[in-house]
Parts: sequence; C-alpha cells; structure tokens
Amino acid sequence: MKATILIVDDEVTNLKILREYLTTADHEYRILQATNGKQAFEIAQKADPDLVILDWMMPVMSGIDALRNIKSTEVTQNIPVIMATAKTSAQDLKEALESGAMDYVRKPIDKTELLARVRSAIQLSHAYKQSEELLLNILPKEIAEELKSKGTVDPKPYDLATVLFTDFKGFTSVAAHMKPIDLLKELNTCFDGFDEIIEKYEMERIKTIGDAYMCVGGVPNSNKTNPVNAILAALEMQRFMHKKREEKAQQGENYWQCRLGINTGEVIAGVIGRKKFAYDIWGDTVNSASRMESNGEAGKVNVSGQTHALVKDLFEFEYRGKINAKGKGEVDMYFVLGIKSEYSESGDGATPNAQFWEKYNND
Repeated sequence: MKATILIVDDEVTNLKILREYLTTADHEYRILQATNGKQAFEIAQKADPDLVILDWMMPVMSGIDALRNIKSTEVTQNIPVIMATAKTSAQDLKEALESGAMDYVRKPIDKTELLARVRSAIQLSHAYKQSEELLLNILPKEIAEELKSKGTVDPKPYDLATVLFTDFKGFTSVAAHMKPIDLLKELNTCFDGFDEIIEKYEMERIKTIGDAYMCVGGVPNSNKTNPVNAILAALEMQRFMHKKREEKAQQGENYWQCRLGINTGEVIAGVIGRKKFAYDIWGDTVNSASRMESNGEAGKVNVSGQTHALVKDLFEFEYRGKINAKGKGEVDMYFVLGIKSEYSESGDGATPNAQFWEKYNND
C-alpha cells in the first residue's frame, strides 16, 4: 500500500519540484498538495497522511502555525511533519522542533537528503501505527490513551455493569479428535464471531481462557443500557453457535454447544501488569456471572435475578427457581426465551422492532 504524503508550499514551482522528487523515488508515494497552512491542516484532518512536508512562510496561515494546529489536534497530532524552510538560524530550527516537527530540510532542497529523511519518517510513521493497533488489540481505546498520557491507569469503579461468560459444552470430546491447529482455527472462528456481535452492543471483550470467553457491558464507557445490550448479544451469540452446529452436522461432524451466563452489578476495572498489560474487571458481580454460566444449559442464556429485574419488561423468561451455586448458596436464575412478542419483528422473539428501541431509548 502506497504511503500518502501531503506537500505544502505556496510556490507552484516548489510543489512541482517536491512532486517530481517524490514520484521518481524508489518508493511509490501517493501525493496530496496544499498551498497554505490552513488548507494543509484541513486536508490532514480528512486524509490522515503518513507524512506532511510543510513550507514555513505562506499566506493565510504560516507553516509553523499549521504545525502547531496539527500537533494540538487529537486526530492529527501523531502525523509526522518535516519542515521545508530557507530559515537556517538555530533559533528557527529550535522553534520548529519544539512545535512538534520531526525533522527539517533546508531550501533549496537536495533530492538525496529529502528522500532519506522522507523514508525515515515514513518508517517511523508506519511503526507507530502498528504499535497503536497492537495496543488497541490489548486495551480499550480510552484506557490506552490514559496509559500513554500518564504511564498508569487508575482503577475505576462502575455501579452498573453487565458481565457475560460463555463456555463450550462438549469441547473436550470434540477437541480430542482434532489437530491442534484445526482446534485453534475453530476457536478463533467462534471468538471472532463473538467479538463482532458484542461490538454491535457496546460491550468489551475482557479475555479468553481456553474455550471460555468473557466480556462486559458498561465498561469502560458507562451506560444504563448494558443489561439489555448483554441479553441481545447473548441471544445473537447463541444463534451464531446454532448455525455453526447445523453447518457441521450437514458435513457429518459433531460440534460443541455454548453455555452462556449473565449477571449485572458493581465492578471495578483497571490494568494489571507492568511488562504485559491486561485490562480486567473484578468484584462479586464477575464471580456471580461465572456461576450463571456454569449452572446454565447448552444452547441457552442463563441470567441472575439482578439482571432479570432490569430487563424483564422487554424479554420473556423461564424462572428456574433457586439454584444452588458454588460459593453463593441458592440464587434465583432465569432462562431467556427471547424478546417479548410485542417488541419483536413479526413476533419472532429474535429481532427488536421500533417499539423495542423506543422503550430502550426512553427507559
């Protein structure tokens, strides 16, 4: 994929020279151009270039002011900038670097020097983007930003969070007849599917342990809808697994079934570890959610009395009575049967209708 470079100069001749140097380079670049700092800042916000080469002296907005705008705006602050300038005093160069420039080239521009500095800047830009993507695969965006800015993440309590656990019944017996690489592929297919589903319902995956999957709603972004979101996600996850099981059955293969448990309450969230970071949640709510899963049944969604009380107006349930849960004693448990007919499309119990979303948004 071609790297994108935004070149900025008010002199057409200078733009032509820059474009010629960059398009005849060993590396192919996609070139954007602007003729003043204001235009450059606007393009940078929309196009997210890999590099900006910025003239200093320009009308409307100078290059140094455009640089300051780029570096003080969240969506553009990580774009590397090379200043192209005829200014040669140490004070001018100090001002450019302190304002956020990665590098500078003096005018008249030497092609060899320019290309060397551009290659270095592009490599650093790509390395930064890759590290950002890796970090966001480990931590939620808000937590990653806090960690980068402060070096630590303060533990945060949440009054209302909904924790969801899944586990696969029959996993061990099916896994015993699979090659390790095939087993990993199947697990990855399931967990990728779960990730896509929970993202739709504003939930955050916390971790996987073997064939178990854990996620939470209302963390790190607090909301009041997380109990409903979790039920909708759970029902869709069970439909996903049912479809996978049917596909395997048509191929004459056995497949595991999913047990799923949900509980709502208070949690505390934070990052543990110094060398290997992990975002996690703790509290009795988490333990109870795990008990909902382990005391559930394959193909069903088992929820606690706490969750049931918050979502009972929108969903149909089967009360299971008080079930003895390890370390908890006897607790109320409910199987989710589906969305109430008056709140589902065609009364199918699976797809929310307009009335559902109206109540969801107003309650």
